[in-house]
Amino acid sequence: MVLRELMHMRASSDGAERAIADYLIAHRSQLGVLSARGIAAEVHVAPSTVVRFCQRLGFDGYASFRAAVQAELSYLISHFDEIDPNYPFDFGDQRLVIAPKIGSLYCEIVDDTLGLIDDDSIDRAVGILGDAAEILVCSTGVELEFAQGFKNKMLKIGCVVTIEPRVSSAFFWASHAGSGDVCFVFLSYSGESERLLRVARRARESRAPVVAITSFGGNSLSEIADVALYVPFRERLERNIGHFAMNISTALLLDIVYACIFNQDHFVNYQSRVETALAYEASKGAASPARPVGNGPLLPIED
Repeated sequence: MVLRELMHMRASSDGAERAIADYLIAHRSQLGVLSARGIAAEVHVAPSTVVRFCQRLGFDGYASFRAAVQAELSYLISHFDEIDPNYPFDFGDQRLVIAPKIGSLYCEIVDDTLGLIDDDSIDRAVGILGDAAEILVCSTGVELEFAQGFKNKMLKIGCVVTIEPRVSSAFFWASHAGSGDVCFVFLSYSGESERLLRVARRARESRAPVVAITSFGGNSLSEIADVALYVPFRERLERNIGHFAMNISTALLLDIVYACIFNQDHFVNYQSRVETALAYEASKGAASPARPVGNGPLLPIED
Protein backbone atom coordinates (compact mmCIF):
# COMPACT_ATOMS: atom_id res chain seq x y z
CA MET A 1 0.00 0.00 0.00
CA VAL A 2 1.09 3.60 -0.54
CA LEU A 3 1.05 4.47 3.15
CA ARG A 4 3.15 1.42 3.95
CA GLU A 5 5.69 2.40 1.28
CA LEU A 6 5.68 5.94 2.63
CA MET A 7 6.49 4.70 6.12
CA HIS A 8 9.24 2.49 4.74
CA MET A 9 10.67 5.50 2.89
CA ARG A 10 10.65 7.51 6.12
CA ALA A 11 12.50 4.74 7.98
CA SER A 12 15.16 4.35 5.29
CA SER A 13 15.76 8.03 4.43
CA ASP A 14 17.23 11.10 6.03
CA GLY A 15 17.51 14.81 5.34
CA ALA A 16 14.97 16.30 2.94
CA GLU A 17 13.34 12.99 2.05
CA ARG A 18 12.80 12.14 5.70
CA ALA A 19 11.27 15.56 6.31
CA ILE A 20 8.91 15.18 3.33
CA ALA A 21 7.85 11.68 4.43
CA ASP A 22 7.21 12.87 7.99
CA TYR A 23 5.06 15.74 6.75
CA LEU A 24 3.06 13.59 4.31
CA ILE A 25 2.35 10.95 6.95
CA ALA A 26 1.32 13.53 9.55
CA HIS A 27 -0.93 15.40 7.09
CA ARG A 28 -2.16 12.48 4.95
CA SER A 29 -5.82 13.24 5.64
CA GLN A 30 -5.33 16.80 4.35
CA LEU A 31 -3.61 16.00 1.05
CA GLY A 32 -6.75 16.84 -0.91
CA VAL A 33 -6.14 20.54 -0.23
CA LEU A 34 -2.33 20.51 -0.16
CA SER A 35 -0.20 21.31 -3.19
CA ALA A 36 3.36 20.24 -3.88
CA ARG A 37 4.39 23.88 -3.57
CA GLY A 38 2.67 24.22 -0.19
CA ILE A 39 4.32 21.07 1.15
CA ALA A 40 7.71 22.25 -0.12
CA ALA A 41 7.29 25.54 1.71
CA GLU A 42 6.42 23.74 4.95
CA VAL A 43 9.49 21.47 4.90
CA HIS A 44 11.79 24.09 3.35
CA VAL A 45 12.63 22.30 0.09
CA ALA A 46 12.06 23.07 -3.58
CA PRO A 47 8.74 21.88 -5.13
CA SER A 48 10.77 19.76 -7.55
CA THR A 49 12.15 17.83 -4.55
CA VAL A 50 8.60 16.90 -3.52
CA VAL A 51 7.86 15.73 -7.07
CA ARG A 52 11.03 13.64 -7.21
CA PHE A 53 10.12 12.11 -3.85
CA CYS A 54 6.77 10.99 -5.27
CA GLN A 55 8.50 9.62 -8.34
CA ARG A 56 10.76 7.54 -6.13
CA LEU A 57 7.60 5.95 -4.78
CA GLY A 58 6.67 4.93 -8.32
CA PHE A 59 4.30 7.76 -9.30
CA ASP A 60 4.43 10.17 -12.23
CA GLY A 61 4.37 13.09 -9.84
CA TYR A 62 2.65 14.59 -6.84
CA ALA A 63 -0.87 14.60 -8.35
CA SER A 64 -0.92 10.84 -8.97
CA PHE A 65 0.61 10.21 -5.55
CA ARG A 66 -2.05 12.35 -3.87
CA ALA A 67 -4.85 10.55 -5.74
CA ALA A 68 -3.51 7.15 -4.68
CA VAL A 69 -3.26 8.15 -1.02
CA GLN A 70 -6.79 9.59 -1.04
CA ALA A 71 -8.16 6.39 -2.62
CA GLU A 72 -6.34 4.28 -0.04
CA LEU A 73 -7.61 6.36 2.88
CA SER A 74 -11.15 6.18 1.51
CA TYR A 75 -10.88 2.39 1.35
CA LEU A 76 -9.52 2.12 4.89
CA ILE A 77 -12.16 4.42 6.35
CA SER A 78 -15.03 2.56 4.67
CA HIS A 79 -13.79 -0.96 5.41
CA PHE A 80 -12.38 -0.86 8.93
CA ASP A 81 -15.24 -1.45 11.31
CA GLU A 82 -15.47 -2.21 14.99
CA ILE A 83 -13.71 -5.59 15.16
CA ASP A 84 -9.91 -5.47 15.12
CA PRO A 85 -8.73 -8.58 13.20
CA ASN A 86 -5.41 -8.47 15.06
CA TYR A 87 -7.15 -8.69 18.47
CA PRO A 88 -10.82 -9.51 17.81
CA PHE A 89 -11.61 -10.21 21.47
CA ASP A 90 -10.50 -8.79 24.81
CA PHE A 91 -8.99 -10.30 27.92
CA GLY A 92 -11.79 -11.46 30.17
CA ASP A 93 -14.40 -11.80 27.39
CA GLN A 94 -16.82 -14.63 28.09
CA ARG A 95 -17.36 -17.35 25.49
CA LEU A 96 -20.78 -15.97 24.57
CA VAL A 97 -19.12 -12.61 23.86
CA ILE A 98 -16.20 -14.06 21.88
CA ALA A 99 -18.51 -16.05 19.59
CA PRO A 100 -20.45 -13.09 18.11
CA LYS A 101 -17.26 -11.03 17.86
CA ILE A 102 -15.61 -13.69 15.71
CA GLY A 103 -18.83 -14.03 13.72
CA SER A 104 -18.93 -10.29 13.10
CA LEU A 105 -15.28 -10.34 12.06
CA TYR A 106 -16.01 -13.05 9.50
CA CYS A 107 -18.86 -10.98 8.05
CA GLU A 108 -16.70 -7.86 7.83
CA ILE A 109 -13.83 -9.66 6.14
CA VAL A 110 -16.14 -11.33 3.63
CA ASP A 111 -17.70 -7.96 2.78
CA ASP A 112 -14.26 -6.37 2.46
CA THR A 113 -12.99 -9.15 0.20
CA LEU A 114 -16.03 -9.01 -2.06
CA GLY A 115 -15.58 -5.26 -2.30
CA LEU A 116 -12.09 -5.77 -3.73
CA ILE A 117 -13.18 -8.19 -6.47
CA ASP A 118 -13.64 -6.94 -10.01
CA ASP A 119 -15.04 -8.93 -12.93
CA ASP A 120 -11.93 -8.58 -15.07
CA SER A 121 -9.60 -10.02 -12.44
CA ILE A 122 -11.86 -12.98 -11.67
CA ASP A 123 -12.38 -13.67 -15.39
CA ARG A 124 -8.65 -13.64 -16.05
CA ALA A 125 -7.82 -15.81 -13.02
CA VAL A 126 -10.52 -18.35 -13.89
CA GLY A 127 -9.38 -18.40 -17.51
CA ILE A 128 -5.74 -19.02 -16.57
CA LEU A 129 -6.51 -21.74 -14.02
CA GLY A 130 -9.19 -23.39 -16.12
CA ASP A 131 -6.88 -23.67 -19.14
CA ALA A 132 -3.82 -24.96 -17.26
CA ALA A 133 -2.89 -28.63 -17.48
CA GLU A 134 -1.68 -28.41 -13.88
CA ILE A 135 -1.94 -25.80 -11.13
CA LEU A 136 0.90 -25.43 -8.65
CA VAL A 137 0.09 -23.59 -5.41
CA CYS A 138 3.04 -22.13 -3.55
CA SER A 139 3.19 -20.37 -0.20
CA THR A 140 5.30 -20.26 2.93
CA GLY A 141 2.42 -19.47 5.27
CA VAL A 142 -0.63 -21.01 6.88
CA GLU A 143 -2.64 -20.32 3.71
CA LEU A 144 -1.52 -23.71 2.37
CA GLU A 145 -4.03 -25.34 4.70
CA PHE A 146 -6.82 -23.69 2.71
CA ALA A 147 -5.14 -24.60 -0.56
CA GLN A 148 -5.64 -28.25 0.40
CA GLY A 149 -9.41 -27.77 0.34
CA PHE A 150 -9.13 -26.07 -3.06
CA LYS A 151 -7.04 -29.00 -4.34
CA ASN A 152 -9.61 -31.55 -3.17
CA LYS A 153 -12.49 -29.73 -4.84
CA MET A 154 -10.61 -29.23 -8.11
CA LEU A 155 -9.48 -32.86 -8.22
CA LYS A 156 -13.09 -34.02 -8.17
CA ILE A 157 -13.76 -32.21 -11.44
CA GLY A 158 -10.58 -33.45 -13.09
CA CYS A 159 -8.32 -30.46 -12.47
CA VAL A 160 -4.83 -31.33 -11.26
CA VAL A 161 -3.57 -29.18 -8.39
CA THR A 162 -0.21 -29.66 -6.68
CA ILE A 163 0.62 -27.94 -3.40
CA GLU A 164 4.31 -27.20 -2.98
CA PRO A 165 5.36 -25.88 0.43
CA ARG A 166 9.07 -26.14 -0.37
CA VAL A 167 10.26 -23.02 -2.12
CA SER A 168 13.35 -24.76 -3.52
CA SER A 169 11.19 -27.41 -5.21
CA ALA A 170 8.80 -24.75 -6.49
CA PHE A 171 11.76 -22.98 -8.08
CA PHE A 172 12.62 -26.13 -10.05
CA TRP A 173 8.99 -26.42 -11.11
CA ALA A 174 9.15 -22.85 -12.34
CA SER A 175 12.42 -23.47 -14.17
CA HIS A 176 10.91 -26.27 -16.28
CA ALA A 177 7.37 -24.98 -16.71
CA GLY A 178 6.25 -24.56 -20.29
CA SER A 179 3.94 -21.79 -21.42
CA GLY A 180 0.37 -22.77 -20.54
CA ASP A 181 1.30 -26.20 -19.14
CA VAL A 182 1.59 -25.19 -15.51
CA CYS A 183 -0.09 -22.25 -13.82
CA PHE A 184 1.40 -20.92 -10.58
CA VAL A 185 -0.75 -19.63 -7.73
CA PHE A 186 1.13 -17.73 -5.03
CA LEU A 187 -0.47 -17.09 -1.65
CA SER A 188 1.30 -14.29 0.20
CA TYR A 189 -0.22 -11.63 2.45
CA SER A 190 2.70 -9.22 2.25
CA GLY A 191 3.63 -10.00 -1.34
CA GLU A 192 7.21 -9.20 -0.39
CA SER A 193 8.66 -12.60 0.58
CA GLU A 194 11.89 -12.68 -1.40
CA ARG A 195 11.84 -16.49 -1.46
CA LEU A 196 8.45 -16.53 -3.16
CA LEU A 197 9.35 -13.63 -5.42
CA ARG A 198 12.32 -15.58 -6.78
CA VAL A 199 9.99 -18.41 -7.76
CA ALA A 200 7.43 -16.00 -9.26
CA ARG A 201 10.09 -14.27 -11.35
CA ARG A 202 11.41 -17.65 -12.50
CA ALA A 203 7.91 -18.72 -13.51
CA ARG A 204 7.48 -15.57 -15.59
CA GLU A 205 10.87 -16.15 -17.24
CA SER A 206 9.60 -19.61 -18.21
CA ARG A 207 6.45 -18.00 -19.64
CA ALA A 208 4.25 -19.75 -17.08
CA PRO A 209 1.08 -17.91 -16.00
CA VAL A 210 1.13 -16.48 -12.48
CA VAL A 211 -1.89 -15.77 -10.28
CA ALA A 212 -1.39 -14.05 -6.92
CA ILE A 213 -3.63 -13.89 -3.87
CA THR A 214 -2.15 -11.08 -1.80
CA SER A 215 -3.00 -7.96 0.17
CA PHE A 216 -4.68 -4.97 -1.38
CA GLY A 217 -2.63 -1.90 -2.16
CA GLY A 218 0.11 -3.09 -4.49
CA ASN A 219 3.29 -5.02 -3.77
CA SER A 220 6.09 -6.78 -5.63
CA LEU A 221 4.16 -10.03 -6.11
CA SER A 222 1.11 -8.33 -7.62
CA GLU A 223 3.39 -6.51 -10.06
CA ILE A 224 4.94 -9.80 -11.21
CA ALA A 225 1.64 -11.69 -11.49
CA ASP A 226 -0.51 -11.84 -14.61
CA VAL A 227 -3.48 -11.23 -12.37
CA ALA A 228 -3.87 -10.57 -8.64
CA LEU A 229 -6.85 -11.23 -6.39
CA TYR A 230 -6.78 -9.14 -3.26
CA VAL A 231 -7.42 -9.75 0.41
CA PRO A 232 -8.07 -6.78 2.72
CA PHE A 233 -5.03 -5.12 4.25
CA ARG A 234 -6.27 -5.41 7.81
CA GLU A 235 -3.65 -7.33 9.76
CA ARG A 236 -0.18 -6.64 11.05
CA LEU A 237 2.00 -9.62 10.21
CA GLU A 238 4.15 -9.29 13.30
CA ARG A 239 1.35 -8.49 15.77
CA ASN A 240 -1.79 -10.58 15.49
CA ILE A 241 -3.19 -13.60 17.28
CA GLY A 242 -4.73 -15.63 14.49
CA HIS A 243 -4.23 -14.44 10.90
CA PHE A 244 -8.03 -14.29 10.75
CA ALA A 245 -8.38 -11.87 7.84
CA MET A 246 -5.90 -13.55 5.49
CA ASN A 247 -7.27 -17.01 6.23
CA ILE A 248 -10.91 -16.10 5.69
CA SER A 249 -10.20 -14.08 2.54
CA THR A 250 -7.97 -16.77 1.03
CA ALA A 251 -10.56 -19.48 1.62
CA LEU A 252 -13.28 -17.27 0.13
CA LEU A 253 -11.30 -16.36 -2.99
CA LEU A 254 -10.25 -19.96 -3.65
CA ASP A 255 -13.86 -21.11 -3.28
CA ILE A 256 -15.05 -18.39 -5.67
CA VAL A 257 -12.45 -19.39 -8.26
CA TYR A 258 -13.40 -23.06 -7.91
CA ALA A 259 -17.12 -22.27 -8.25
CA CYS A 260 -16.50 -20.21 -11.39
CA ILE A 261 -14.38 -22.96 -12.97
CA PHE A 262 -17.03 -25.54 -12.06
CA ASN A 263 -19.76 -23.41 -13.61
CA GLN A 264 -17.95 -23.05 -16.93
CA ASP A 265 -19.10 -26.61 -17.71
CA HIS A 266 -21.60 -27.08 -14.92
CA PHE A 267 -23.49 -30.20 -16.02
CA VAL A 268 -20.39 -32.10 -17.15
CA ASN A 269 -18.59 -31.29 -13.90
CA TYR A 270 -21.61 -32.19 -11.80
CA GLN A 271 -22.03 -35.52 -13.58
CA SER A 272 -18.32 -36.23 -13.20
CA ARG A 273 -18.48 -35.59 -9.46
CA VAL A 274 -21.51 -37.84 -9.03
CA GLU A 275 -20.04 -40.67 -11.10
CA THR A 276 -16.69 -40.47 -9.31
CA ALA A 277 -18.38 -40.49 -5.89
CA LEU A 278 -20.49 -43.53 -6.87
CA ALA A 279 -17.44 -45.34 -8.23
CA TYR A 280 -15.56 -44.65 -5.01
CA GLU A 281 -18.42 -45.99 -2.89
CA ALA A 282 -18.62 -49.07 -5.10
CA SER A 283 -14.89 -49.66 -4.77
CA LYS A 284 -15.23 -49.77 -1.00
CA GLY A 285 -17.48 -52.79 -1.31
CA ALA A 286 -15.20 -54.64 -3.71
CA ALA A 287 -13.26 -57.68 -2.51
CA SER A 288 -10.18 -56.60 -0.59
CA PRO A 289 -6.89 -58.47 -0.20
CA ALA A 290 -7.00 -60.69 2.84
CA ARG A 291 -4.66 -61.04 5.78
CA PRO A 292 -4.54 -63.65 8.54
CA VAL A 293 -5.52 -62.69 12.08
CA GLY A 294 -3.74 -64.95 14.54
CA ASN A 295 -4.72 -68.54 13.72
CA GLY A 296 -8.16 -67.52 12.57
CA PRO A 297 -9.68 -66.99 9.12
CA LEU A 298 -8.47 -64.47 6.57
CA LEU A 299 -10.04 -61.01 6.98
CA PRO A 300 -10.21 -58.19 4.38
CA ILE A 301 -7.62 -55.45 4.69
CA GLU A 302 -9.16 -52.05 5.47
CA ASP A 303 -7.72 -48.74 4.29
